[in-house]
Amino acid sequence: MRTRFILLYILFSLLISCSDNHFRQFDILPEEQRWLATDEKVYEFDIENDAQRYNIIFQFSHIYGYQFAAIPLNVSIKSPDGKTEEITLDLKIADDTGKQLAECSGDVCDLFYIIKEKTKLQKGNYKITVSNNFEGPYLPNVIGLGLAVENVK
Repeated sequence: MRTRFILLYILFSLLISCSDNHFRQFDILPEEQRWLATDEKVYEFDIENDAQRYNIIFQFSHIYGYQFAAIPLNVSIKSPDGKTEEITLDLKIADDTGKQLAECSGDVCDLFYIIKEKTKLQKGNYKITVSNNFEGPYLPNVIGLGLAVENVK
């Protein structure tokens, strides 16, 4: 099953590489498929063209039939001028009827959440940190986590 996840990830990465991404990072979690409460995901990237607009997108990959309807997340965006923006959100996994919101292929589901849409980013280095605020020691059945920064035309 682990091999299947890796093959799906490679295929997904090849498809994404053809798009207009400025930055993309996806981390596959260990075989236990647990996102530990202490495991902050850190993404760093540079913006060289501050005349463009960008979408900042968080990717949450999980097992089909996820047991939670929403997941509390904390997002911290540190900009080149040293300012930090803190965002708290509930990542909806299912709608009010219980229908999964992710794109699923077999038992692997990818949910893409736009953190910032069509936003101007100043030139320089950015650091985005994402952590879960789940009540337990870990969030179960998580395959991987990622962040993409896309150029918007």
